[in-house]
Amino acid sequence: MASTVDSKRVKERFDTEEELQTKLDTLAAFVRDSANTTFFTGAGMSTSAGVSDYRGPSGAWTKRKIAELQGKTDAASRTELAKLLAEMKKEDKKAAKAVPMTDAKPTFAHMAQAALIQKKKAHHVVTTNLDGLYRKTGLKQHKHFTCLHGDMYVERCTGCRKEYERNYHVRDRKLHVHNHSVGVCGECGSAPPKGKQRVDSQSKGKGTIDTHINFGEELDDHDWFEAEAASQAAELCIVMGTSMSLRHVTHFPFMAQRTVICNLQATPDDAKCDLRIWATCDAVLMGLVERLGVVVPPPPVWRPADPLPLNIVRQRASAEYYEGAKRLMAEAFPELAQDGAVKRPVVQRAPAKPKPKGGAPRGAKPPTQPLPKHASSMQTHLRKAAGSSMQAVREIQKEYTEIGVS
Repeated sequence: MASTVDSKRVKERFDTEEELQTKLDTLAAFVRDSANTTFFTGAGMSTSAGVSDYRGPSGAWTKRKIAELQGKTDAASRTELAKLLAEMKKEDKKAAKAVPMTDAKPTFAHMAQAALIQKKKAHHVVTTNLDGLYRKTGLKQHKHFTCLHGDMYVERCTGCRKEYERNYHVRDRKLHVHNHSVGVCGECGSAPPKGKQRVDSQSKGKGTIDTHINFGEELDDHDWFEAEAASQAAELCIVMGTSMSLRHVTHFPFMAQRTVICNLQATPDDAKCDLRIWATCDAVLMGLVERLGVVVPPPPVWRPADPLPLNIVRQRASAEYYEGAKRLMAEAFPELAQDGAVKRPVVQRAPAKPKPKGGAPRGAKPPTQPLPKHASSMQTHLRKAAGSSMQAVREIQKEYTEIGVS
């Protein structure tokens, strides 16, 4: 996709302060007038979280384009290379803040969109990002947001379509780029085919998959129709942080009665929209929530609904993804995950009750100790999530017997 990059598209532009304030007044009026507002977002939403974009001055496809041009000697290529390198140099400070994707936290813009949805001033997000930051705001997938290109934490069954919200980046990097197979569904028992047969979003009854959509692959029909329904229902769509280069999905924002584009780079649709804002996502949403009187909370601690024990993650994931899971678990479930292993939680013992005279009644059971706050939910989720192999089931049972969760 380096072919979608050139020095004109990469160049960033900013509104003056006066222009920005006037446009934010107009945007706030649009939101007040709209009975149904959606957001359509891309990688630019997450750059301030330390997640790289694709076509920005230091984006993944920009770097690939630079590598291509460095092998050419004609004057036009050398001129284009110089322009791209000049734009990339401006991004040095931003690039220094890069973090592993699993460590990224929701930005102010993510939390502002979540607050607007929770306050019923907006209704849905359609995103092409797979970084999982919307679920980390507390929003619920499908109800509040749609991931057109997948979500790094989601494992989905190709049989019953059960979704598991995992605690690691669900992608087997040892497989072919177009093979998304993960394991066995703990809900319906659907299993991957034997051999090297590829499994993807179009497969039926072939076990669970990661939900990544790589270039050249078809989008999942359910995600497509979900995005379409949300877009058709919208009176206003606010496009944020995308250069609108993926033309197979850029019609969605224009299903709304009004469309606003907020991006630092030019897009092919700038002339079609009702309002064009040249500013960062954080700056736009900061001005919008201030005008609407919406308070934006800090990011909550995210606790995935269907985490796996770290010894199972180690078997499934690459070393990089396993290390990310360790850090995530240490924050989300500190009483269960330390130093890469599930530890026995500290249990608060209830005060001893005086024994009745004559001893305990025949058949009486000893009092049970209360489980820590998250242990019972972990127990339920891990039972459902055991769909990998009988070995995985035994590992889960063994590990949670050791910490007192049966």
